[in-house]
Amino acid sequence: MDRRAVVVFMRYPQRGEVKTRLAASIGAFDALDVHIKLAHRTLGVLEELKTSREGPSLFLFYTPRERREAMEIRYEGPWALAPQQGGHLGDRMARAFDAVMARGFSRVILTGSDIADVRPSDFLEAFRALDRGEAVLGPAADGGFYLAGLPRSCPAAFDFPDWGTPDVCSRTLGVLRSHFSAVHLLQERRDVDREEDLEALREDPYFRTRLSVVIPTLETMRSLSPLVDGVGRQLWLQDEILVVQGRGGHEGGVREEEAAEPLGGDLPGPVVRRLRCPPGRGLQLDAGGRAASGDLLAFLHDDCRPPADYARSMRRAASNPRMSLGCFRLAFQPSTPLLKAIARWAHWRTRRLKTPYGDQGFFCRREIFEAVGGFRKPYLMEDVDFARRCGRLGSVAMLPSAMTTSSRRYLRRGVLRASLENHLLLALHGLGVDDGVLKDLYYSGRGAERRDEPPL
Repeated sequence: MDRRAVVVFMRYPQRGEVKTRLAASIGAFDALDVHIKLAHRTLGVLEELKTSREGPSLFLFYTPRERREAMEIRYEGPWALAPQQGGHLGDRMARAFDAVMARGFSRVILTGSDIADVRPSDFLEAFRALDRGEAVLGPAADGGFYLAGLPRSCPAAFDFPDWGTPDVCSRTLGVLRSHFSAVHLLQERRDVDREEDLEALREDPYFRTRLSVVIPTLETMRSLSPLVDGVGRQLWLQDEILVVQGRGGHEGGVREEEAAEPLGGDLPGPVVRRLRCPPGRGLQLDAGGRAASGDLLAFLHDDCRPPADYARSMRRAASNPRMSLGCFRLAFQPSTPLLKAIARWAHWRTRRLKTPYGDQGFFCRREIFEAVGGFRKPYLMEDVDFARRCGRLGSVAMLPSAMTTSSRRYLRRGVLRASLENHLLLALHGLGVDDGVLKDLYYSGRGAERRDEPPL
């Protein structure tokens, strides 16, 4: 059993209940926005830590305790959920340490979710100190601490009712030194509790990025609501989702069908915009990218299920200026041995040829989208064409999480036959055959299928 664990203390993101000191100066809505950003960044750091060698087990201790179901929905990930127990903050921290250690973990780190600049390396350094039998403390700039690590239980370190004073770190350090042979101090980090702390967010590209998710579809908004809701739970309040419906053959070009509305639910959500344009996946993708207001664009097929770290991992990857296009690993649901082989082929293609499938969930910065002229193929091979042009401008990054796509079209046509047909189309595309001709070839003899539905 892995003896390492990280405990994160987090409050459910309810307006007026989070970042109350900050809310007094910037307002409850903006304070909620800051809380959501910081929480997602912290969880992204932990996801990265989890994938490292000997990644620790993760526990999310939340409050209030009646929000378990909402926490499970909003913060899906590689961690176990547990409600915080006890009275004041110190009591709850001590109980959390004891609860995790009672499960057999001997090196435990506890951290909060509101640190602007915490890094995976902080946790790795802390675990190295715990391996030596030392306690660990990460001082925060305001006099508190953002991380505490223990090789064994020490309730005395948290046996103080007052946790809002500037001497919290020095007080805790004194107690730890009296109970352990050594205490390892980490680099000072900054939590965000005051308006002046927001400067740390403005300087970080991760926090500045505004994400637009474009979903081309032939479906109704109602049928798409599970996908839209699921994506929306991962986004920030200033992000947006653009549903681009291919409807009829009208000559009006692209039009916004209705006013932008915030995503529904118990929390404020990102804006959802509904656009209409002539059908054709390439046409719809291009229309959505051009209408989007974000500086990071993501393109998501309507029969895909994004991973739990979808938005967080894209923001992290997009901070690399050498990346021109990003995507995810491919998985099919339901799957078969042959479909798994196709997924492995897609991964090889992505790494070696820089040509992932659109089902892998493309994303790129706006300047890349504009530099390559958006999506140029209206009906077929729009993903291949777009990926190749992006690949000439930089690296193509494939993230470790899997984008799960429906295998119904493969299974309906026969997996081997469908794969061979798709690769024949790819070869003809490479030979310069017109996009409209490829569309007619693909849909010939398929009267039961929608002619404006692109292949997988």
